[in-house]
Amino acid sequence: MRSKLELFKRYSMFFGGILFNALGVAFITRSMLGTGPTSCIPYVLSLLEINKFLTFGTFTFLFNTLLLLLQIILLRKNFKPVQLLQIAVNLLFSVLVDVAMFFTRGLVLDHYILALLYTVVGCILRAFGVSCSVVADVVMLSTEAFVKAVAEVFKKEFSICKLVSDATMTAIAAVLSFMLFEKINGVREGTLITVLLVGPISKFFTNRMDFAHHYFEMDGEFVYEQKLKLQEGKRLVITITSLAGSGGRVIARLLAEKLSIPVYDKELIDMVASRGHFPKLFVKNHNEKLYSNIAESFLLENYNFNNLNFRSYRNLFNTQCDVISELAEKEDCIIVGHCSNYVLRNSPNVLNIFVSANEEDRLEYMQHKYRINRKQAERKIRRQDHDTERYYQHFTGIHWRDSSTYHLTIDSSLLGYQGTVDLLEKLVRKHYLDVDKVKVVNRKSFLAKLFDK
Repeated sequence: MRSKLELFKRYSMFFGGILFNALGVAFITRSMLGTGPTSCIPYVLSLLEINKFLTFGTFTFLFNTLLLLLQIILLRKNFKPVQLLQIAVNLLFSVLVDVAMFFTRGLVLDHYILALLYTVVGCILRAFGVSCSVVADVVMLSTEAFVKAVAEVFKKEFSICKLVSDATMTAIAAVLSFMLFEKINGVREGTLITVLLVGPISKFFTNRMDFAHHYFEMDGEFVYEQKLKLQEGKRLVITITSLAGSGGRVIARLLAEKLSIPVYDKELIDMVASRGHFPKLFVKNHNEKLYSNIAESFLLENYNFNNLNFRSYRNLFNTQCDVISELAEKEDCIIVGHCSNYVLRNSPNVLNIFVSANEEDRLEYMQHKYRINRKQAERKIRRQDHDTERYYQHFTGIHWRDSSTYHLTIDSSLLGYQGTVDLLEKLVRKHYLDVDKVKVVNRKSFLAKLFDK
């Protein structure tokens, strides 16, 4: 349940995103190289100049309202009343489009390169606006909500539906323009540039805005640092994060046998797939790594509406967090990787361990496990560590090797796997005592006090 303060922060970012989005639409349109796919139909209709009140913004509102009605028809009983907030959002966006068009009316277009520059600037502004709206995660414009509804009803990828929707709207605008004016208006190379640039640029911005999730969640409540001394008879959960080739998974299995508790590593794939209704192959392929192929990223995560797509990274990560949290509540266990130390950072009686090893031992491990040569092992280690680092940073905003996020960091090369397990077993059994909260590290903010009243 989101607090009033968190909602205030989220809607503030969302409205800022709407402003940048509208300004981006104006810049792209003023370039005279065509407007964006979601704006081209309203723009073509606005060229009729039937009435001074039937502006670009007015037709944008009417078009978005039509898309809202189509959502209701598609979703039927699954349409949530809260989505009627789209009416207010669409109205605000439409007004801002007209305001932005008014203030950009003086842009000088005396050179084709300048027109291209305006288009690129507009794409950057739109991409930033899209990122703000996505990260805020409250409500969305009807153009995107309609695509989401289509994806849910027909069980297709959001990104694919988005591409088809953009292409369809562009085609309709071109046909409509030819019928009304006997020439093509609003659809030119700028439309294609918008399709190609907004998604990747938005992805760039969103990947660097994960700090916002921590900003939203921090409502000024007291935060405590913890010294771990586990209380006897209480739940024991151990998380193990490790460098590639350092034997973290082997150590987890051996320690689980010693303590007679289950270990969850690759077992989480089936559990997450079942809980989130994801295809098992999707979870396996995207387990603890982000897209590395630019083409794949563009086609499968276009426009970076990650939290709107039922098969997205964000939904996959959130489901993973739910599974890990439930495991920690119901049984003693060891959880390997999957940002588990971050997910359970506020849970009592959790021991977070980071396992490292020297380079030679890591290379030997990888060569033996995967039957590969030394150079292949070096590449595999670099790739796995890089994937883990990007994944952890993307979803937590914290570097995965930060020692302050672990209770214990240990080098498995020092004692070997079995020696490391023996040491960890002694530590757990000896300190299965108590948990002390030691100090307050921040106070309630002014905004938190204000919204408490």
